[in-house]
Amino acid sequence: MVPPVTAAPAQSAAGSDRPTPKRVRKNPNLRRAEIVATAREVFAATGYAESGLAEIANAASVSKGLLYHYFPEGRPQLFVSVMQGLLAEFQQRLRQASKMPFSPRTRMEHLLAALFGFFDENPSAYRLLFRDPWVTHDDAVEASAIATRVQIASELATLMAGSGLPADDLVSASSGMLGFALANVELCITGQVDAETAWRVTCEYATSRFTD
Repeated sequence: MVPPVTAAPAQSAAGSDRPTPKRVRKNPNLRRAEIVATAREVFAATGYAESGLAEIANAASVSKGLLYHYFPEGRPQLFVSVMQGLLAEFQQRLRQASKMPFSPRTRMEHLLAALFGFFDENPSAYRLLFRDPWVTHDDAVEASAIATRVQIASELATLMAGSGLPADDLVSASSGMLGFALANVELCITGQVDAETAWRVTCEYATSRFTD
């Protein structure tokens, strides 16, 4: 008599011979960059005042605790990181606009075209860099906003070297040009003037600033 065949008991997942897949941990720098990128999207969509860490954590698919791991000071520190990223992008745009050996006037026109072009393409960047910092009521964020304007003016002064103005006058002229330009960017964003007109008016103003 043939003995009955007994089926081998099915192995549980725990007893399976298959190796358990290891959890892949992301590079901390990559993870941090992803969080900052997501925070930028959230801040751009709803503004600083209406953007909470819980919302950012949910959008980034991370825990709120992980946000605090990378940004111990919370939302203000995260916002400053967003500002720093935007500033780096903007400065890169300015540098690209000044690469050719233009005359000082033509270089200035290209720099201003890059400025207006950047904020025309990224209207939320203007708000994040120059408006929202003042609703945070945070000293570090406000200090970063002031430093941002100083860095941009310094960048413009460096790129406008060779205009014939002494170094001190060059910094002053660049700071004045930046202030005038940003005021016109505000008019563009609010629909009070078109970018072409704002650029032309700013170029005329800047020409007077960079004339001996």
